[in-house]
Amino acid sequence: MKTKTEGTCQQLNRLVRQSLTPLIPSDYILLDLPYYSNIGDNLIWKGTEDFLKGISSKCLGRHSQRTFHFRPLPKDCTILLLGGGNFGDIWRSHQEFRLRVIESYPGNRIIILPQTVYYESEATFEEDVKRLNRHQQLTVCVRDHHSAELLKQKGFQRQLLTLPDMAFCIDRETLLAKKRAISRGSLLLLREDKEAPTGRFIGNHTHAEIEVRDWPNLIETRRAARRYLRSHAAAQSDAYFRTTFLPERIQEGVQFVSQYKIVYSTRLHVAILRLLLGLPVKLLDNSYGKNLSFYDTWLKEDPLVTIPDEEEQEMLEMNIYAYQQKQKAKSRRKQIRILAMLLTVLSTAMASLFIYLSMK
Repeated sequence: MKTKTEGTCQQLNRLVRQSLTPLIPSDYILLDLPYYSNIGDNLIWKGTEDFLKGISSKCLGRHSQRTFHFRPLPKDCTILLLGGGNFGDIWRSHQEFRLRVIESYPGNRIIILPQTVYYESEATFEEDVKRLNRHQQLTVCVRDHHSAELLKQKGFQRQLLTLPDMAFCIDRETLLAKKRAISRGSLLLLREDKEAPTGRFIGNHTHAEIEVRDWPNLIETRRAARRYLRSHAAAQSDAYFRTTFLPERIQEGVQFVSQYKIVYSTRLHVAILRLLLGLPVKLLDNSYGKNLSFYDTWLKEDPLVTIPDEEEQEMLEMNIYAYQQKQKAKSRRKQIRILAMLLTVLSTAMASLFIYLSMK
């Protein structure tokens, strides 16, 4: 008997396939791939690859920003730009890359796969929409109704589709095969980047039994990815990240989120991954409303994805505050250690110089 969650995942998968497949009638190229440590973006990439396996068109290349060399493309080549949550001015390098692609290939069909739209600068938003409108064969897919409204309000004139996240196109059987048995208690998955929410100092409801952390091995994987990109040619990097890096990150993500009984998450893709695995999750917002906009558009009818109640919100905000204070203290201690080390080096150098001058 099919569960509500299985129905939700299949429905969203089917919606993406039915909407996008007719838009890619010929050969295509896939750009802006995430050769970095964010497992959420790797899940989007995996879902995109699984979707593309189901269409008859041929892939002419897969590249990140770093490995793509702007060159002439066949006029019938469709350019696919990876989806995610970086359409705007917070993660500006992705938007600048998209705009450069759009302006460099005015004769090609271009599809921006499902994105969340967010700008801090109204002027930048308006200028970007003007640049987007100049392309005659552009389709922009957004992941929530709010993003669609924002683009319409700014005068976006090209084809606009509201579709779920591409991660829903992942073959669920491959994920379930990597799933771990539950062995840990509660997790508060707290993102620690530009989209991190702020904990407010209210109440005294910290729960020491809640583990607070972000995706695993973010810093280590980021450094390893950068080292590989610096030391290998573009073609080697494209092959490595698709065949080795991507599967490893997907496995790491599945094993990480599946081991907890209870998960509260400020990352959208932790919630999506838990849903794909048939596990419950409580979703918190990020810094600007992305998570709850997606929830309201696609997930609010599924019983496995819920929003923490008022008491839980208070407890979680206190945990966020306490964790962030610990991180600040840890950062200060590190800065003090570095300063002490520099002072030691400087004192040693000055002493050596004094001895040298005294002997002359």
